[in-house]
Amino acid sequence: MGMQTTTKERVLELLAKAEGGFVSGSELADQLGLSRNSVWKAVNALRDEGHVVESVTRRGHRLVSSPSTFDAAAIARLIDDERVTVDFRERVSSTNTVAKQLAEDGAPEGTLVVANSQSAGRGRQGRSFASPRDTGVYFTLVLRPHFAIGDVALLTSYAAVCLAATIDECTGRRAQIKWVNDVFVDGRKVSGILSEASFDAETRSIAYVVVGIGVNVIEPEGGFDKADGVAGSLVGESEDANALRCSIVAGTVNRFMAGYERIGSMPHLDEYRARSILDGRRVEAHVGDDSFEALVIGIDDDFSLRVQLDDGTQRTLASGEVHIPSSQLAE
Repeated sequence: MGMQTTTKERVLELLAKAEGGFVSGSELADQLGLSRNSVWKAVNALRDEGHVVESVTRRGHRLVSSPSTFDAAAIARLIDDERVTVDFRERVSSTNTVAKQLAEDGAPEGTLVVANSQSAGRGRQGRSFASPRDTGVYFTLVLRPHFAIGDVALLTSYAAVCLAATIDECTGRRAQIKWVNDVFVDGRKVSGILSEASFDAETRSIAYVVVGIGVNVIEPEGGFDKADGVAGSLVGESEDANALRCSIVAGTVNRFMAGYERIGSMPHLDEYRARSILDGRRVEAHVGDDSFEALVIGIDDDFSLRVQLDDGTQRTLASGEVHIPSSQLAE
């Protein structure tokens, strides 16, 4: 990964590779070009960090368990796709802003910017996305797609399906999708997704796309801002929040990278429909300067939202915002 690794990290890596088996002190010393004494110091330093290392005379050392961390190495271990490289930052303005800059500078497809917190997290239509440290995940994937420009719009709905499936797998709860791209659990918004594309005017093709996802994984201290009445988290608290956070990032990225190139055939339409939280509900819709109430009929074949107005006429919304009146959310 191009990072300077310390003796301690190198010892940890060799112990982890042994998968719970013993590695002798002399073997560690030989492999790393160190003295036995340096190895012993490194093992003790690992213990100080919370790693459980068993040491037995004449057998060596074995790694029994490690504390969970939320960092580049912990996330990278769970990622299946060789194109993905993790660029971890403790704090950024927003992961989309950083990823776009990296893409402008030539970053390859699969560059994954992950942050522990954001100072200026962004939602759709210029809204802010609260991004406290240690409780959520904020990540953006750089893509250089070769498909039709018209298919770029499908990436956000695809990301929502990948995230929802990952949430189900990691928490045992059922995630739903609120058109266009908010993910809800138990009637509360736990995630927002923001995709941004850059087009090359000369070749009339896509230069790059960044797909950014923010997820409230555990509830921050003091709860959520009351002004954001629909915000919620995946879990109230977690014994191993870091492991859960790593799994949410990696699981979503693994699913996304495995299928996004086939997006033109809309492989995710059925699952998106099955997870729609709006079907059969009355909503307030805002399209441009136009606002109206309507009943949601369902999701069209092109991911538009089909609604019925009070006079019985139907409309399909290709873009816009819809809100469930707060009186209905608790249902």
